Amino acid sequence: MEHQPFPPNATKPPQSRFPWPLVALAVAAVLLIATFWLTPRMNKASTNAINSSTQPSSQVRISDIRISPEKMNDLTNVDVYGVATNTGTLPVTQAVVSAIFRDKDGKPLLAQQERMQIADARKGEVRATKELSEKPLKPGEATAFRVMYSQVPGTWDGKPPELTILQVTVQK
Repeated sequence: MEHQPFPPNATKPPQSRFPWPLVALAVAAVLLIATFWLTPRMNKASTNAINSSTQPSSQVRISDIRISPEKMNDLTNVDVYGVATNTGTLPVTQAVVSAIFRDKDGKPLLAQQERMQIADARKGEVRATKELSEKPLKPGEATAFRVMYSQVPGTWDGKPPELTILQVTVQK
């Protein structure tokens, strides 16, 4: 008697009639389209202002940092004050400042980027703020500034955030 596997044709894998390669191709195409659709678009006309250009962040130096937190529920709004100095040769019309807030263990908790504003400070009191575009920071000039950060989690350590100038826009 000859040995035959049970069930008959057990050595052959079953053949599916479902078009798996076609389904995989369709899913890949959908993912590619979604990636392109969700990628941020930049309007080049809006980034190239007529009389301004972007400079390295070393154009502005910040010092004398102090904070003014205002707690609401379990979140905190933090105003950061200090002195900004234009170390470049062109007037600064905008500066974006990144802040990294840390938790009690020193781990990064939140990173936010906001625009710097000129603060009208007299005798330790901030009376008003203006956008840098309204009153550009001239070369060699130092002025008081304010940057507002919102919704900092309650687990923040309460210390001043780590600040970095990300982008500076200057007048030509």
